[in-house]
Amino acid sequence: MNKVILSLLISIILINKCNGQNKPDSVRTGIYLKSLYDFNSSDFSYDVDLWMWFRYKNDSIKPLQTIEIANAKKYDYSDISVETRNGYRWATQNCKATINQNWDLKHYPFDHQKLEIILEESEHDIRKILLVADEQKFEYNDRIDIKGWKIDSSKIWNGISDYKSDFGDPTLDGESQYTNVHYTIFLSRESWALFFKLFTGCYVAFLVSFLVFFIKPIYVDPRFGLSIGGLFAAVGNKYVVDANIPSSISFTLVDKIHDITFVYILITILLSIISLKLYDENRFEICLKFDRYASFAVVATYFSINLLMIYYAL
Repeated sequence: MNKVILSLLISIILINKCNGQNKPDSVRTGIYLKSLYDFNSSDFSYDVDLWMWFRYKNDSIKPLQTIEIANAKKYDYSDISVETRNGYRWATQNCKATINQNWDLKHYPFDHQKLEIILEESEHDIRKILLVADEQKFEYNDRIDIKGWKIDSSKIWNGISDYKSDFGDPTLDGESQYTNVHYTIFLSRESWALFFKLFTGCYVAFLVSFLVFFIKPIYVDPRFGLSIGGLFAAVGNKYVVDANIPSSISFTLVDKIHDITFVYILITILLSIISLKLYDENRFEICLKFDRYASFAVVATYFSINLLMIYYAL
């Protein structure tokens, strides 16, 4: 069932439970998103510039004063206008806001983000006002250009916020419900160029350590030196990448690829030790076969695991 219809049915049920109350006023609302900017994952926020409007009949309600952006850190209104047209009050205003955003960076740089703007009635509960989306779509400026991002889709739906408090209202019994409208836009990061910038050093470090299998075990210094050098290069790449990407408390794709690289470089060192032991025991033919099979197994499994992780992130 359509979310809008479902939420309105819930509203009607809740309203009918309130004996002796008049039918709530309906306020139709909409927004036009002008721009998105200042994506800040460390501050868990992003900024928007938008127009919002409200259409209603009851002159006693003041949506410009009582309807707020529920998930905003701060907002500033300007160009406020209220007119009467065809028997309706039509109120508009421009808004610039900083919105709270829980950036999900688990799959960075192949991450997808859901940005949401929630308009909510803050003064009158659902017995007094029902907030209804003016149109069943999210209108936004089609010239919005967010560097490094692509807008995939958008949606709009009505909802109800349940609060475990009556906020001191003596007509309620410890709970209250307030109507809201959710405007959601879905973004995906334009990521392949960024991916190669992040991981080229990591993959080069692995391939350098992989070259040990083409060096005879008798040459101990270059055989172990390549692996150690590759390990230091991979660690250095990890520090550089971490310093230039958004911070996250989750175990991200960046962490996984670097950690699996560390593990495989250590595996090449372990396999080199086994190969050297076989050589010292004069088992030359077995030693050569061991290096050949080990090289194939290491490179095949390493890149297979990487492809699986990238596929899952995508």
